[in-house]
Amino acid sequence: MWTLAVESLSWIELERLNEDAAIRKTVKQLRINDKELVDEARKLVYETMRRLNSIDFLVDAALDPNNLGNLKIGLRSFLRLYTYLVHYSDESLAYAYELVDHMRAILRTREYKPAQDIPDIIPLMRIPFNEISETQRLAYTYFHPSWYVAELYNEFSEQQTEKMLEYVEYPSYLRVNTLKSDTNSLDSLYAKGFQLVQEPNLPDAYRLLDEEGLTDTPEYREGHFIIQDKASILTGVIADPKPNDIVLDICAAPGVKTSHYAQMMENTGRILSIDYNRRRLQNWEHLMERLGVTNAKPLQADASKSGTLPKIEADIVVVDPPCSGTGLFHKTPSSKWRLTPRSIENMAKLQKRILWNASRHLRDGGTLVYSTCSITVEENEEVVKNLIDHDPEYSLVEASPRIGDSGRRELNEAQRLYPYKHASNGFFIAKLVKNK
Repeated sequence: MWTLAVESLSWIELERLNEDAAIRKTVKQLRINDKELVDEARKLVYETMRRLNSIDFLVDAALDPNNLGNLKIGLRSFLRLYTYLVHYSDESLAYAYELVDHMRAILRTREYKPAQDIPDIIPLMRIPFNEISETQRLAYTYFHPSWYVAELYNEFSEQQTEKMLEYVEYPSYLRVNTLKSDTNSLDSLYAKGFQLVQEPNLPDAYRLLDEEGLTDTPEYREGHFIIQDKASILTGVIADPKPNDIVLDICAAPGVKTSHYAQMMENTGRILSIDYNRRRLQNWEHLMERLGVTNAKPLQADASKSGTLPKIEADIVVVDPPCSGTGLFHKTPSSKWRLTPRSIENMAKLQKRILWNASRHLRDGGTLVYSTCSITVEENEEVVKNLIDHDPEYSLVEASPRIGDSGRRELNEAQRLYPYKHASNGFFIAKLVKNK
């Protein structure tokens, strides 16, 4: 378990992988088949990455005048995991020292020497909360980059900022795939002991009270159901494609939303799914086959470049562009340590280009839906406002059904969802119409 966790942490840093990808890579590398061991290591990796800024502060304090940057990557990962166990887990110090003994055993004396005294010092370290700024206090208390805390403070109230920073666990959701499933499929899940609660205002959507083993069921493997977050399902309901519509699906891979549009259209009409990444489109194709989608076609194209999209006039254009993923920090903590304020700025520029190019392919009277899994205003309201300001044919309309909060910057018709308040990914959805 220790080796699996330390190696996974190293791959996250070395190849900028997310937690699950790093664990899968390490499991394959070490040829591990013990599911219980993998689950234990996964928890250690996630909890360590979630607190990385505070952990690094404590380790650097213990290393002073040396620092983490001067250590080899494996040693860094070991000290981070050890610090999590000592300062933030419920485990005893004796349990944490099992990790120390393990690392001493597998590393040569010369390799371990820079850390030989550090495990004894780390338990004594503390973050000086009474000597740092309020922004830093929140950053180290709730484990977020200081620049991100400052950005939230600039836009939201102090009370809401703290709620948005605080870690919350929220459930997964299941969408029944009506292209394949019927009431018997849902009944079979209940018979197997799965607990599901239907989500109000979201047809075919269910909250999972216990998802353990769901993806191993024949019904799931055969495409009767799909795991999809509530906010993502809401996007499809707001877009509201009808049978025989023409839908332009921008940045579509891996295709979860595409499959939702297809079932709402009863596999009629036409969906053109655009993505620039060939590998992601291959995943899209596999998913469409499993879910029985026949009215969608993939096309590899870069929607950020003018003239690359198919020359059609769609009834509905949906744009789900690349974003910073700030609404997913609770689910993929490693992502927050890779972002910078420049990341947000660059994403917003890209999103504006994609939205503008996509909007050129909507018929008069058609619907344009823009969504991201980010909560920054720069990637959401400012992107939508940029389109409206530059093309008066577009106007914002109510994004219904109303589940989230109103949009900011006077874009009240848009919706914002937050993990702490709506038990979903952080999300933004705006619905526009092209005036005739």
